[in-house]
Amino acid sequence: MFVTLEELVRSLDLEPVSANEWEGRSPEPDVPHLLGGHVVAQALAAAQRSLEGATARSMHATFLSRGSAALPIRFETNRLRTGRSVSTETVTARQGDDVLLHATVSFHREEPGPAHRVAMDDAGPPEGELWEVALQRAVDRVDDYELINRELPLEIRGVGGIGLFRDETGPPQARCWVRGRGRLPDDPLVHQCLFAYASDYVMMLPVSNPLPVSVPALRTTSLDHAIWFHDDFRMDDWVLFELDSPVCRGGRGLGRGLLYTREGELVASCVQEGLVRTGV
Repeated sequence: MFVTLEELVRSLDLEPVSANEWEGRSPEPDVPHLLGGHVVAQALAAAQRSLEGATARSMHATFLSRGSAALPIRFETNRLRTGRSVSTETVTARQGDDVLLHATVSFHREEPGPAHRVAMDDAGPPEGELWEVALQRAVDRVDDYELINRELPLEIRGVGGIGLFRDETGPPQARCWVRGRGRLPDDPLVHQCLFAYASDYVMMLPVSNPLPVSVPALRTTSLDHAIWFHDDFRMDDWVLFELDSPVCRGGRGLGRGLLYTREGELVASCVQEGLVRTGV
């Protein structure tokens, strides 16, 4: 199944069930399991719907179960705090009795204050190896060709190549240019959700780069995901992920990322921890 950017955006428009419950579905019901980034994006959308008109400043999510892409997801929201400038919601994603994800989302009304940003490294123009091209290297190395032979709703280009399905090792760093394959609404909340979706694709790339094992023999599962939003941005223009991994040991790896606009403005930060296992 080929999911378009428009279908992905529509999947963020959750159905209200009650005052604090929302229902969503995966736009890819035929894949073996739910994509973690999609659950994170919908959980963020649920929190935004519950606190209408506010802009998220951070999200901390814990993955608890993988879930089925064929079943609807119920999102339950709960207000923890309503302050003059900061409010906080919790979101629990469920399928039946299974809890898929638990998240805390904070919102902040922008106010004046001191400012600084870490400058973006020179990454050159938005060019690099396409994610789909990197996946094609796996055709003879994994069983499910139909899952690989598909186009993502977001265009991901790895600067210097994407370290997928290669036996060579490299430093625990990666850089990826990303943008949506089409025009997006002006709503900044949509762009935040799409960043959450995209981040789950690339956050573990720097974790796998130094490992002397081919990616088909590597199994990674997201455990925790944290995002901080610093400024507005658009996911239908090029943004750059600057990624690194400070540590991988004991079956767990940590990925860190900074998101920059094409003009070099730091607009979001992200950290993800995942299980890292070799073999089947």
